[in-house]
Amino acid sequence: MTCQWREKVPLYVDDELALDERQAFANHLSSCSECFLAVTAEMELRKAIRVSGKAFSAPPDLRAAIYRSLHPERTASRLWQWTLAPLCAVLLAVIGFLLIPRTKGDPMMAALVDQHVTTLASEHPVDVVSDNFHNVRPWFQGKLPFTFSMPELKDTPLTLVGGKVVYAGRAPGAEVLYTMRQHRISIFVFQAKETDSSSRPDRDLNFNVVSWTQNGLRYYMVTDANGAEAGKLVDLFRTANRS
Repeated sequence: MTCQWREKVPLYVDDELALDERQAFANHLSSCSECFLAVTAEMELRKAIRVSGKAFSAPPDLRAAIYRSLHPERTASRLWQWTLAPLCAVLLAVIGFLLIPRTKGDPMMAALVDQHVTTLASEHPVDVVSDNFHNVRPWFQGKLPFTFSMPELKDTPLTLVGGKVVYAGRAPGAEVLYTMRQHRISIFVFQAKETDSSSRPDRDLNFNVVSWTQNGLRYYMVTDANGAEAGKLVDLFRTANRS
């Protein structure tokens, strides 16, 4: 039987639900496997489209060789430019896809960059709004199968915005949103998996992404802020969650 909430899945994934509707749907996900799997599938599809669109590019030598074979005397007509050039671009993309191996990395990173972008574009970026971590941290209790600590931000350029429950990699997690001047920083927290390992800082579509594992939890930071400055928040989280 199809759940009556099923039609709200795309709206939830795209952050197009009103705040109260989003909260109700998030609560519903904890008890409905059909909608939970549908949300997971939507997020995986978004990640696959995004990753495949940027993961492959033909090397310069290959591009030049194909161009020379198609332009032996550099006398292409305007008709060629407008009709065959797009086909050539498609050919280059296909060749690049076949010849260039993908770089293996943490598959969660791409999904969480997408989630961060969705948060930035949302009218309701968080479900609990507060600049006091004493209000935000307890809000997650009962909504997640784990707990974590949040740092004190006194005398730092960071400001807490709030938080919400997110789903990625078929698992629920926390997204805690901060601002640092004109930049926003998302800290994601999930239960760690046996396959998780240390990851180097990465840049993904102009975002800095850092991840680490600590006390059975996997943390991710996603931001467009300077990596060194945003790294201060990473240090604060590490310190706050020491055993």
